[in-house]
Amino acid sequence: VEDNAINQMVAEEFLVQAGMRVSIAGNGREALEMLDEEPFDLVLMDIQMPEMDGLTATRRIREKERFASLPVIAMTAHAMRHDYEKSLESGMNAHVTKPIDSQELFRCLAEWLGKGREAKRSGVPL
Repeated sequence: VEDNAINQMVAEEFLVQAGMRVSIAGNGREALEMLDEEPFDLVLMDIQMPEMDGLTATRRIREKERFASLPVIAMTAHAMRHDYEKSLESGMNAHVTKPIDSQELFRCLAEWLGKGREAKRSGVPL
């Protein structure tokens, strides 16, 4: 969920190269609509967006029981400690900062998609 077209392209490129299917929402309201229409394994959520910001969208996601275990990861330029804490307080599971560090992003995605624990047990580096 990202309002900036360039950031959308960069994130999509990273994710598609990693073999993931990607759907893009331009703000939190659009993300909520998309979640109601089809299942997703994980949501990458910007914080600052028009119409509905990422913190509000995440709170709304968490209000719905069926999304209780859906990983929501902040992907934002907001990099201060209090920004990280706000993300977690809103119901997000993790916080990745921009500019995107691909290794950090993939490590976080693997953990929240369930691959991280398997890789650590088998000794496979992430």
